[in-house]
Amino acid sequence: MKHVVICAVPYSDNLGDAVIAETLGFLIRQALPDCRISYLDIAGRTQLGESSLKKGRLMRIFSSLPGWARVPALTLAIGMKYRRQWRARWKQQLADADVVVIGGGQLLCDVDLNFPLKLYLLAQCLGKKAEVALVSVGVAGNWSGAGKYLLSRFFKQAAPRFISVRDENSRRNIVRVAGDTCSDVTIIPDPAILSSALYADKGLEKRWDVGICVSDVEALHYNADLVSVSEQGRGIGMFAGLVTKLRQSGQRVVLFTNGAAEDNIAAAAVRSRLGVDDVDFILPRSPAELVSVIAGCRSMVGHRMHANIIAFSFGVPSVGIVWDTKVASFFKLSGRGDFAMRQTASADDLIERLAYARSLGAAQFKRSARLGQEIRQGLSMLFARSPAMPGPSPACRTEIKAAPSLGGMQ
Repeated sequence: MKHVVICAVPYSDNLGDAVIAETLGFLIRQALPDCRISYLDIAGRTQLGESSLKKGRLMRIFSSLPGWARVPALTLAIGMKYRRQWRARWKQQLADADVVVIGGGQLLCDVDLNFPLKLYLLAQCLGKKAEVALVSVGVAGNWSGAGKYLLSRFFKQAAPRFISVRDENSRRNIVRVAGDTCSDVTIIPDPAILSSALYADKGLEKRWDVGICVSDVEALHYNADLVSVSEQGRGIGMFAGLVTKLRQSGQRVVLFTNGAAEDNIAAAAVRSRLGVDDVDFILPRSPAELVSVIAGCRSMVGHRMHANIIAFSFGVPSVGIVWDTKVASFFKLSGRGDFAMRQTASADDLIERLAYARSLGAAQFKRSARLGQEIRQGLSMLFARSPAMPGPSPACRTEIKAAPSLGGMQ
């Protein structure tokens, strides 16, 4: 029996990441029935509900530091965690892995070296027999020299034999970051597009006309690659204004979040500002609960990309508020580019676009079946019943010269 280890952030309090991981595991079992699957969280968590370095009070501390201080502080914190806890645990879990899947989510991005450093350290723990594959990863466009160097070291150490990204924008970015030899990487769309296959029992009853996925816009700003992001106060006001106008038109509304701690605080602030009891308020605590809320809506609006992906999977018309290019990229991929709106959109604009989306019905989801087929075909190719995976990608031979002073970390 093959042991497949999925490495991502499956225990993030942003439950969209857990939906990706669970759906990817579900699809891998279909492609490779005789396998054992385990999950490794590269942020060091071991279960849902466990905090990470960059959540809560630590998040506020890191984000308040000047740029020149954030990278050394975060690097030191990650390095200490790795040496004291993560290294031994990761080596033990990866020791008997046959296939290591690094996949789902925006894992190839450089925000204060967070993910480049974690991926570099993960590569040091790989067992000798493990075949490494990158599956449906999102790739950001903005990278520091140190981030590029760490990524090149990850590619050299992990030597992935299969590399796929989740959309065309990510493909272009990985070519820019890792060199032109990556131009032949495969595109396998985000696994969460098939989340409705895993959570098929959800959404059988439509309880709300509109679901509003509340986010802490200030926290989004920390990871955004678009500069004109609203401040948190304005974000709370926008959500409150949207709820008020929807209620005035007699629509049933639910406020919910993706589960992230900072989003839950923002949602509570919106609820406090509204001061009403006839708006449902749900803070999901599991991926299934998040899916159930979204699938139970007739339409949805929100910043979080995976809230919109889950909605797409269940045929729920959604309007995405674009704070990062990855959100716009998904809406383009799914053929619903008209429903990706900038964060400067007014409540009236959002309501008008929601009404238009609902009027189109199933017609707007015509790409759903094709994208699902591409995901299944890509995973079937990866787990083809042959002794080896596809040959080495040229990408893993790419070396990017920068910041050699980081090369000594073990």
